[in-house]
Amino acid sequence: MDLAEALEVLQLRPGTPMPEVRLAYRSLVRAAHPDLAAPGADRSAATARTARITTAFAVVRRAVLDAGTDTVPEPPPPPAAARAPEEPRRPRPWEVDAVEADSDGDTIAIAAPPGEAYQLLLEAGARIGGIGYVDRRLGILELIVRFEGGPSCSVLITLQGRAFGTDAFCTMDSIEAAPTPALRPVVEALVEELTRRA
Repeated sequence: MDLAEALEVLQLRPGTPMPEVRLAYRSLVRAAHPDLAAPGADRSAATARTARITTAFAVVRRAVLDAGTDTVPEPPPPPAAARAPEEPRRPRPWEVDAVEADSDGDTIAIAAPPGEAYQLLLEAGARIGGIGYVDRRLGILELIVRFEGGPSCSVLITLQGRAFGTDAFCTMDSIEAAPTPALRPVVEALVEELTRRA
């Protein structure tokens, strides 16, 4: 998916600030999530839509990071002519112990292929909360966590494979009649469990 298509999926325009991108992403994921689909609705279509939204968010986020700004850059013009295929890269050995949270506090970068990263997250998530939903094929995992003195929350984790690792995007919503707490402690707990496991 290129930046132009990603912006179309997220219903955004170039110049949108990153906080608004995150809000749009979270709103669309909530609306498309298979657990919230209307009775009788096609859950596989909802799951595919959620995965497409997550991919679009990853593309936009990467473009913003590459541009070094806090707003969505203009998509590059389409290529004039097809380029010759590049030589395939030789894979590097995976370093599973290279686990860290990015500066946004809502993404975990794991230096492992998506299948291994998913299994690591599933095990780490089970140690800090309950598993609410699992879709290994689409790389979606939901944790239910309870904050001491606070509400129970749904943490939706969606995985996106990269050339040399996997990004796990996290969003959280309260499932009680209470405000949603900060996500960072959950991300930090997951990173701690992942690092301990590695």
